[in-house]
Amino acid sequence: MSSTYHFLPWAREGLANRLRAPEPDEDPRRGHVTVSASLNEEPLGEVDVAMLGPGDVTGLAPHQVLRTDPPPGTLGFEPDHYPTLDLDSPTLPWLFTPLPPAADRLPPWLCLVAVRQQPGVRLRTDGLRNTTVLEIGAPADARLELPDLTHSWAWAHVQLVGALAPGESAAQVLRQAPERTVARLVCPTPLRPDARYHACLVPTFAVGRAAGLNLPLPDGTGPAWTSTDQEVTLPVYHHWEFSTGAGHSFADLVRALRFRPAPEGVGRRPFDLAGSGLTAPAGATPLPAFDGALVRPGSGHTDPPAWVRQALAPLVGTGPGSAAPLYGGEHAGRRSVPPGDPGWLAELNLDPRYRGVAGLAAAVVRDRQEDLVAAAWQQAGDVRPVNKLLATSDLATTVNSTLHARRLTGLPADGLTLTQLTAPLGLTAGAGVVTTTAYRRVSRRRGPIARRAAPPAPVTVAPADVAALTSALEPARTVKQRVASRLTGATGTDQPDRVRIAPAFPTPMAGELARLAPQFLLPGADRIPPDSVVALETNPRFVAAFLAGLTAELASELRWRDFPLADRATLFQHFWDRRGQSGDGTPDVPPIDQWPADRRLDKVVTGDPARLVLAVRGELLRRHPRTAVYAVRAASRTVPADETVAGTVAYPIFGGALGTDLRYFGFDLTQDQATGRTDAPGWFFVFAEQPTETRFGPPPTGDPLAGAGVTAAEVARRTLRLPLRVLIHAADLLTAD
Repeated sequence: MSSTYHFLPWAREGLANRLRAPEPDEDPRRGHVTVSASLNEEPLGEVDVAMLGPGDVTGLAPHQVLRTDPPPGTLGFEPDHYPTLDLDSPTLPWLFTPLPPAADRLPPWLCLVAVRQQPGVRLRTDGLRNTTVLEIGAPADARLELPDLTHSWAWAHVQLVGALAPGESAAQVLRQAPERTVARLVCPTPLRPDARYHACLVPTFAVGRAAGLNLPLPDGTGPAWTSTDQEVTLPVYHHWEFSTGAGHSFADLVRALRFRPAPEGVGRRPFDLAGSGLTAPAGATPLPAFDGALVRPGSGHTDPPAWVRQALAPLVGTGPGSAAPLYGGEHAGRRSVPPGDPGWLAELNLDPRYRGVAGLAAAVVRDRQEDLVAAAWQQAGDVRPVNKLLATSDLATTVNSTLHARRLTGLPADGLTLTQLTAPLGLTAGAGVVTTTAYRRVSRRRGPIARRAAPPAPVTVAPADVAALTSALEPARTVKQRVASRLTGATGTDQPDRVRIAPAFPTPMAGELARLAPQFLLPGADRIPPDSVVALETNPRFVAAFLAGLTAELASELRWRDFPLADRATLFQHFWDRRGQSGDGTPDVPPIDQWPADRRLDKVVTGDPARLVLAVRGELLRRHPRTAVYAVRAASRTVPADETVAGTVAYPIFGGALGTDLRYFGFDLTQDQATGRTDAPGWFFVFAEQPTETRFGPPPTGDPLAGAGVTAAEVARRTLRLPLRVLIHAADLLTAD
């Protein structure tokens, strides 16, 4: 993992690129530019234009601040690093500087300072002017807290991310790809260990300081403070707080980690049937221990004793005499399960450990039932009016069928009476020719045909027309046509008797379990020593049982609340949190009704049944939450493969946290693959400082400003801290003492 950076000492655009030194009669507090102008195509010659300067600025839009290092509220920031602040606009630090560059050096109109919190230092809000003010007075000394402004040009630069394409210039990137650019301000003040700081964005020119404090503007372009000022008051455009630590650098914290196998008892806890109502026969084998969602690699699985299955089978079912619910029975099309059943349904329902997991899931649903039910109704949309219409249509069909049988059945076979009674159907789309106005006019008993016929002969209707008309009057057809005209996508014989919904909840439920009962996500987590990295595995049986329990409990709740739930709907398929990870969003389990009846619980999950998980407990990830954790294929037992080659890097597919100091990362790797047993020579696990977030600090040797012609770009290069990374082979992690 690497990035290419380009540093520029400053950047300007538009008229600011043409700023010149002010003439003796011009205001030096503003930038000046000479432009050519014309009026009605008549040239006016050259016109001197004054630009806005630092004295015209009293605040900064918050959205301009993209990132700070350290982040606000950080504890234990490395004192050998420089605080930095990134701005969205690459030209902003020099936008109001009233001077042209000199020898490729251009002082910014604002800078970043870090002032130690101590007596005499105060950050207050000026309510009258709605501004923040930094005050440094005795016993504090501003000479020790503020940087030297004569070198302000060195501590602001522009960063371009990514290599330049052939023929591409930095100016083109600035204009056409602003997402690749950022302006950065660096605070070079040395930091003390174990101290708390105010980081503040302040003006560098005296005129900017006066404008922010609502004071009379001074003449000239003098600095906001000098190296001899012991007391200074400054307006603040942006600020945050952080504290430093001692011995808490990234390297120190990584060195403190111990890579070791998971201690005995991690991932497993005793399981007691006392109080369950199940009585073990004399001399019976006790129930095996309970395994959490994360377990030690190779911990294995032991089936419950036969007497447990025999005792539970009569109690579990969906009938009126059942004492316990049958989880997954609806999806499997079963109402009970025999003790000898070899499939997942028996393992889920006749093993008390996984019945307990399903019960945990039910507790999660009960805890969040209002939110879950509301989300289900939101997915259902306007289905309630539709179902009300369909229910009303069922009643209308029944009533009209009775009227049809009583009033129309048995009418004369000639069909004339039938056509006359149903004249209004001539206005409907379902009417035939025999119901039209013209037909009724010529076929009436004293109509023109009847008068001219001798002897008068009855006009009959063809049997086919009578049958067509009778069919058109069938309530089952007419009511359905009326309902279909008000529904979309539910017409004819495809019209449902009730619209049913299968809501889906893609939220990963491991977080809900960790919130409600973290001791079951990773039993024995307290046995993992501080500053440890251990390898674990996912428990697919736990995952499948938990998701099945979630679906069963919420389905019961939704039906109780008259939610039109689709039959055999699987409501939860996601357990591990894959958001923001490299996983493709594949569910952890397929729909429950697709689980093969003869498979065990660990065989119904998607993909490899047990994935390798790296658990980290310690200060590293708490103090450096953006640490990159990933795996690299090994070229040999001691050398990683080239990360630029496709297929050599594996990023976590899911992750999560337990408490504040334990995080876990799941990989699409098995233990045998990682250690090299089946994928020689195996994989390395990597801990690396975030490579896409540049950090700066004093160089190991020498003055970063030394040398003739040094620019801010060169200072940035000299003070850039390359990201540190640590690699350990999976075999060492899984076998080390």
